[in-house]
Amino acid sequence: MRNLKFVLLNAFVFASVLSVEAQELKAPKISGLVNGRFSATDKENTTNGFDIRRVRLAADGALHEKLDYKFQAEYETTVKVIDAYFRWKIIPELGVQIGEYKVPYSQETLYGPATWLTIENPAAVAKLNGYNDLSGLNANGRDIGITLYGDLFKKFISYRVGLFNGNGINVKDNNDDKDFAGLIWVRPLKELALTAGLYAGSYGAKGDEHVRNRFSAGAEYKNSKLTIRSEYLGGNTAGKRSSGVYALVSYWVTPAIQPVLSFDFFKADRDADERQLNYQVGVNIVPIKKLRIQAAYTHTNNKVAKDINLFETQFILQF
Repeated sequence: MRNLKFVLLNAFVFASVLSVEAQELKAPKISGLVNGRFSATDKENTTNGFDIRRVRLAADGALHEKLDYKFQAEYETTVKVIDAYFRWKIIPELGVQIGEYKVPYSQETLYGPATWLTIENPAAVAKLNGYNDLSGLNANGRDIGITLYGDLFKKFISYRVGLFNGNGINVKDNNDDKDFAGLIWVRPLKELALTAGLYAGSYGAKGDEHVRNRFSAGAEYKNSKLTIRSEYLGGNTAGKRSSGVYALVSYWVTPAIQPVLSFDFFKADRDADERQLNYQVGVNIVPIKKLRIQAAYTHTNNKVAKDINLFETQFILQF
């Protein structure tokens, strides 16, 4: 029955799109980025050196004033599609997004590498958001599904809620369950946003599913110079309960220079002794438009393992 409802909803959306008044089609906008990095660390069994971290090519455009689309592929070691979707903005309070894209459950994961304040994601975001997930998922925070979104009360409240396969990018689901993800923003002030997110689902082959539930609560204050952002994340992965928090602050001391301080904590299993604390100091430099240079030093303290020091610098060139 759930699958039938999903099919009928897709049919309704496509039929509605086809009924939209035809307009002259415009050529899509082509864009992309190249991300190179140098890293040096004293972590055991790890080498220092250069790498090309990301190469992405995207095409996006609009078929109508209320219907847009995006396609994005990554060319790192293998080619993979990371975004492929269209959005129909029916009214400001309600829109529909269908395809492959970022799962809306954490405020941090909705940012991209060209706008991240830190070089690496906080540990809790990486481990509970489908990047290097505790469930084994490595999907750049993305999945295939359908989402409803919109703004209410003059953007005092915004929301995104959807159903997803739960199996990552470019992969058909291997069970009959669909995962729910949702994120809500409340903006009591123009510069302040409070968020709450929920992910409820499972992973594993049919007949061997395991629970994968997550939640988040965050806040961001941002004006033209100052950004302060923090978020708490918790999860249940096949019975293993995890939690983590991050906090970061950045300030544009000049139009081109932005120092960043960040802290994050993650405990993969509340019943185990191991936990991770990361302290980072860095700087983002934008010497010219579309070129971003980042440098950061991170000290990682682990209760049951040796401390780790990491220095990274990278550039992101957009076109």
